[in-house]
Amino acid sequence: MKISEREAIVLERLIQAMETDIALPVRVGPKAFGSSMPDYLHTEQELYVLEREDLTETGGKRWNERKRAKRLETERRARCTRERITAMEEAFAWVIEHVADEERRKVLLAYAEVKARGWQWERYLSNRNRRNPSKRAWVKRTVQRWIVQSLQEIADKSAKDASSLHVRAHLLMAQIEPEHGGKINNIGFARVDGS
Repeated sequence: MKISEREAIVLERLIQAMETDIALPVRVGPKAFGSSMPDYLHTEQELYVLEREDLTETGGKRWNERKRAKRLETERRARCTRERITAMEEAFAWVIEHVADEERRKVLLAYAEVKARGWQWERYLSNRNRRNPSKRAWVKRTVQRWIVQSLQEIADKSAKDASSLHVRAHLLMAQIEPEHGGKINNIGFARVDGS
């Protein structure tokens, strides 16, 4: 299936909006499991001793995991700027205002979430259909047609409303890296202009 450049921009904005939504802090209450006590604060000397013990016992594995967790938390917070939250709200408003059918809305937002998380769309569809046999199954070709139709509606109606669909270069960022290496990050649609 082919989509136009305007539709590709709408899809990219929806994926970015979903990335921002995923990065927003959700849990306010106590943890569901584990200790709710805050982490113990270590002095510089204690941190040095802990790092040396980790190097001798595990080859630095725990220390690297700790640094990676801090880096991921920093990256997550960087996705929650005011501009990105405003763009997220605008993109979600497009879906609510311009896509009339609720089922097509769900498909479009699910597709954006799958791509934002770096998952495989086919695997998501099969898992969704298997987990919810009582719900109407989503057939791959049908939902792809719904996605394209929804993107066309948003692009057409936003052009009539004179709202801008320009790509916001200051908000662009790479998609969230998948947790599993075997997953695909491409959008899965070819553009009309051949690129």
